[in-house]
Amino acid sequence: MKSRNRIVLGIDTSCYTTSIAAINLDGRLILSRKKGIKVKAGEKGVRQSEGVFQHINNMGELSGDIREEIGSSEVVAVCASNRPRPVEGSYMPVFCPGYRFAQSLAGVTGARLYATSHQEGHIKAAKWDSGLNAKRFLSLHLSGGTSEILLVDSKAAGYDIDIVGGSRDISAGQLLDRIGVRLGYDFPCGKMIDENALKFDGISPKLKISHDKGYINLSGIETGLYKMIDESRGCSEMEQMVSHMALDAICNKLYKALLYVADTQGCRDVLFAGGVSSSRFISLRLGGMLREKEIRAHWCKPDYALDNAVGAALIGRDFYFNESGDEADET
Repeated sequence: MKSRNRIVLGIDTSCYTTSIAAINLDGRLILSRKKGIKVKAGEKGVRQSEGVFQHINNMGELSGDIREEIGSSEVVAVCASNRPRPVEGSYMPVFCPGYRFAQSLAGVTGARLYATSHQEGHIKAAKWDSGLNAKRFLSLHLSGGTSEILLVDSKAAGYDIDIVGGSRDISAGQLLDRIGVRLGYDFPCGKMIDENALKFDGISPKLKISHDKGYINLSGIETGLYKMIDESRGCSEMEQMVSHMALDAICNKLYKALLYVADTQGCRDVLFAGGVSSSRFISLRLGGMLREKEIRAHWCKPDYALDNAVGAALIGRDFYFNESGDEADET
């Protein structure tokens, strides 16, 4: 009963979303809130300074009535992402508001303060929801700024991560957003592109993307798709075909990269994390291709693939148990 009344808060302020979550020491999710960063029509993102400003406002709004949901529960720890990746020198200004807010909360409540990375939070939330139990696995992190194949080893709290493949130039998310903005969609565009691709029932031309062992390049298809869009603007069938071509090419090349990495690393479990991995097209097509090669693809629900603070809260819970000497359930 005491564990149920003690909670860990997680905070994440990424390039796209302000998030706050709470989980009790029994591992039950108490709350998960998020608010997107507003992007002007026609733009492909926001400046870091604008993101910082919006995060400050969003944090005040998201945390305003949090006491009503957590009730009389004691906040024993606060964990926030303070950098994009768990490597030296990894830094983005947008993570500062969330971590500073966490510092303030810890100072006022007397809770323990922990820091993690945005990437570890993505992996933790996806792993927790997918049910994957392996301590060593591959993770395909697909987001607005990242398309990386990672070799992941679990630690007491967080992960040791090595990049073993992925895109050498733009990310899958950047490609989809750029195509979507060209089509006149609001940023971020991944959901619209995904819906278009699923509606397409024809045969689309195949796009060539260079690849080298576990690595691929995605920027080469951008120019060709731009030309198709400009020549057939306003045609819904064209929009569906372009969307299908882009996602189909991404799946085909990631498939080859994952096959290479799975064989060379001797690892057959692949966890999909990051907002782009919430694509239904990718899960259906790439998931099916991997199954044929006896590679186990692990997916989570979209809420835990998209930016969220659940992973930060879970990692904070691990830190807390590790320091206290108690044992937490594997998540």
